[in-house]
Amino acid sequence: MSGCIQCQISKFYKILRIVFFILLYLGLLTEAKKRKVSNETYVIERLSNLFGIDKVPVRIFNRSPPQYMLDLYNSITDSGGLLKRDSPYHADVVRSFPDRQWTQQMHFYYNISYLTTEEKILAAEFHVFKLRPKPSSSSEIIPSSHIIEVKIYQVLDPDKIYSAGGLKLLDAKRISVHTHGWLVFQVQKAVEQWVNGSSYNHGFLVTTTSMSGQHVNGSYVRFAQRREHHESKQPILVVYTDDGQLRHPNYISPNDEDYLEIKKDIERQEKKRKKQMKEAIRLLNEKDREEFENEHLNKLLGMSKRTRRSADTESKDSKKSKRKGKGRKKKNKLSKAERRERRRKIREQKRAEKRRLKNEGKLNKEKRGLDYILYDRRRRNCGKREMYVDFDEIGWSGWIISPKGYNAYHCKGECPFPLGQSQKPTNHATVQSIVHALKVGKDVSTPCCVPNKLYSISLLYFDDDENVILKQYDDMVAASCGCH
Repeated sequence: MSGCIQCQISKFYKILRIVFFILLYLGLLTEAKKRKVSNETYVIERLSNLFGIDKVPVRIFNRSPPQYMLDLYNSITDSGGLLKRDSPYHADVVRSFPDRQWTQQMHFYYNISYLTTEEKILAAEFHVFKLRPKPSSSSEIIPSSHIIEVKIYQVLDPDKIYSAGGLKLLDAKRISVHTHGWLVFQVQKAVEQWVNGSSYNHGFLVTTTSMSGQHVNGSYVRFAQRREHHESKQPILVVYTDDGQLRHPNYISPNDEDYLEIKKDIERQEKKRKKQMKEAIRLLNEKDREEFENEHLNKLLGMSKRTRRSADTESKDSKKSKRKGKGRKKKNKLSKAERRERRRKIREQKRAEKRRLKNEGKLNKEKRGLDYILYDRRRRNCGKREMYVDFDEIGWSGWIISPKGYNAYHCKGECPFPLGQSQKPTNHATVQSIVHALKVGKDVSTPCCVPNKLYSISLLYFDDDENVILKQYDDMVAASCGCH
């Protein structure tokens, strides 16, 4: 009896030990997952700090960015966001703010709380789209001249918005009443006052008057309003700033060999992505078409699922039997002696091909060996390697407008003695390589493979408040590598 109890106790301890190890394993696994998540979060935070983004947007933006910002991005960048010229006013950051006021037609308000006094405002522009005139009603004032004056005011007091005491004139333009398109006004003074706190932000007021001073509004003179017209015609405030950081931008040049090499890589990748996208669309279309045609045909024939399955099985069986029948016929075509003769000829052809390849191998052995040595040396020596940064994989594709990714490249390889001109060594690196080879200095290593030319890129993206930002980043793409 006591022996049985001891046996049960030992079994219990075994089970308890197994449960303990399972719980320990699960605990370690959970801890490893937590560490992995925290490490990924830390890496993403470091990346967002590098891009100067304080708060990464968590939502996906479905609205279209202003056309002006897209055109500006395309005018100063090339493929992959590579910077090819300076921004207007030599600005490092260009922000566009959407209109937040839609209760009054000609009153526009912009939330510029994202701007700080640390940034220097280089310029501020108010962009508004003038629509085509509509046939006016009998009560409207039709200007005697086709020239009208459009004025933009800073609103000082919203209670006195239609009186001289509540407004301050910022800019004015004289245009034809029949003109339609974008009008741009300079509003830098108002924005500077709003940022430094010397004046409250009550927005802008736009008025149109004839040359005689009469107000002209309504259907005859119209401007696009937020939520009333297409997104491409929305009124925006564009602010150009200098963030105060030390800049040394490197622009691409059409005659730069490094740029031409990078452009070929970008074009090859874009071509590859387009091909993959077309193939995916084609496969999806074919699959949908096949499913639709089969379903439509089955409905016409009145076949049930079970009938279709049996029909498919019968068709497969018939195909198999046909293939078997064909195989048997082919086998019966040749006699035993003929098959033996055919096998002998095949063996002779294989031997002849083997002898030919062996003779060619002897002749080209030295050449192939030299080619491999040169290839291996190029592969091991200092050079530029691909390093594609995909914003979709990082989880940023929902708010970054362009580019969707870029090839930053990285430098990798050895800097062996003697250093050639292809490795673009500095004089210091050449001396270091010689000292290392002669072993005359203690703890002197070989030169390192690092970028010796870096390109700047620009990024176009939404911030968390639906503002669209175009920002310049220096030293983001390794154009070439060398031994330093």
